[in-house]
Amino acid sequence: MKQSTYIFTALILGISIVSAAILFNHTVTTTVKDITLLQQKVISPNTLMTKKDLSKYLNISVDSIDKIIEEDVISKARASESGAYDRYQFIPYLKIDDQERFIKSEIDKWLRYKTNGSES
Repeated sequence: MKQSTYIFTALILGISIVSAAILFNHTVTTTVKDITLLQQKVISPNTLMTKKDLSKYLNISVDSIDKIIEEDVISKARASESGAYDRYQFIPYLKIDDQERFIKSEIDKWLRYKTNGSES
């Protein structure tokens, strides 16, 4: 009788350990998936482009990008004086450490605007 109690106890303990391992594995897997989704929502280094990256993406020279920016600065100043302008009328960028950086999704919207002639 005592021996069967030990076997039964060992069996229950074994089932508990296996169950805990399965639950832990599921929790870790779910957490990894959640982290991956969060990382996709945050601007990753792959979506933040330099002028060189943008020139490759658009298949134009860095000089062409500089020219677009220069023309946009002048046009934007004129548009600001006379009133409002469309958000994607001018190439979207931000300055970080005195260098222009471009967010890929914003460039895509700018391209759609330039192609369609309006915001979408």
